[in-house]
Amino acid sequence: MAEFRRWTLHFEDGNNSVDGKRVQDPPGFTGAGGKELVIAGSSKSLNMDVALLKQRRQEAMLSKALGSFKQVGFLCFMMWMSGSQIHLFSIMMLVTGIYQPLSTLFSVNQAIPQDQTGQLELLKPRLVFCAIQIAGLIFALNKLQGMGLLPTNPSDYVSFLKAPVASEFAGGGVRLGR
Repeated sequence: MAEFRRWTLHFEDGNNSVDGKRVQDPPGFTGAGGKELVIAGSSKSLNMDVALLKQRRQEAMLSKALGSFKQVGFLCFMMWMSGSQIHLFSIMMLVTGIYQPLSTLFSVNQAIPQDQTGQLELLKPRLVFCAIQIAGLIFALNKLQGMGLLPTNPSDYVSFLKAPVASEFAGGGVRLGR
């Protein structure tokens, strides 16, 4: 009967070998990796590294601000898909569509925190973040108006005023007289 050998890897020796045989590095791998920063200790390369780090942190803040676009977009899509009829699900989506942007607007400082070093420009990411949330809020208010739940006439506030006359009528194939 054949005897099976178990595969073993020994990482302790540090010479990239498996059972005494050298294993080749994968394509595109360089052994220098993170050692370049240690070797290149000149002030010019260090300044370039700091500038690159600052640029990447700035881009990360902007991408964090733009990340809310997916959430607001999905919420707007769900509100649109729920329809303009007054049902439980459409009301729930509408309340969520109003509450979520408002609560997020009040917590902008938690979403995009203050930079501890004071080097990053946070005005642009915060404005983009707020603009996205305000766009979601405008969509929710438009949906509220489309459902007829937003009070827009004076007769919505006081009972002694007459409601405006409807300009269109629909009756499902039956003629309604006026």
